[in-house]
Amino acid sequence: MAEHHRTRPTRSVPYAAELGDMNQAFPCCLRLGMLLTFVGCSSPPTGVGLITLLDVVPAGGAANFGVDAAIEVRFDNIVAPGATQPIALQVGECPGPVVLGVWSRTADGLGLRFEPAQSLSPSTLYTIHIGGGITGSEGELVDLESQGLALGGAWVTHAMVMDMVGAGMGMSPIHNGPEWLYTNGMYGLAFTFSTGP
Repeated sequence: MAEHHRTRPTRSVPYAAELGDMNQAFPCCLRLGMLLTFVGCSSPPTGVGLITLLDVVPAGGAANFGVDAAIEVRFDNIVAPGATQPIALQVGECPGPVVLGVWSRTADGLGLRFEPAQSLSPSTLYTIHIGGGITGSEGELVDLESQGLALGGAWVTHAMVMDMVGAGMGMSPIHNGPEWLYTNGMYGLAFTFSTGP
């Protein structure tokens, strides 16, 4: 029986390799236009699995989150190390300034945990921005769609990316480089929450 593939658009391995070559050859402003043209046009991957986003702590819409509580995202398979991943904690709604700190892989390999450089501010809005280029330890592509919206996530749109430019954040890869782009043309998911007093 033929192997069944999910019907949502996914990036193929050759396509990902082409993006890597393109990143070296073109300025970021040109890459953005080319990515928006090509996204969603690739065929399902062969021999590449998926890792699915399973949980986000705190979930989108959470209130009164502890300023020193653990911030963590969980997947159904081992994720690549945090330092290489397009993920950020931002102040306010997305887009917003990045909170200084370190994302590291959890001991079981199934999560990414954020350790801020200092405690979060009380009574403040924050956003976890999970990019579409998150990968598994073996190069698996991420599935943000199955659970992401149910966990309170909202898609980061191209208009939001342009707001980053208008706010003087430029085309910083911290927020909106090509590694953040998901197969549906969005720049990953945003999970907004607020801390307690």
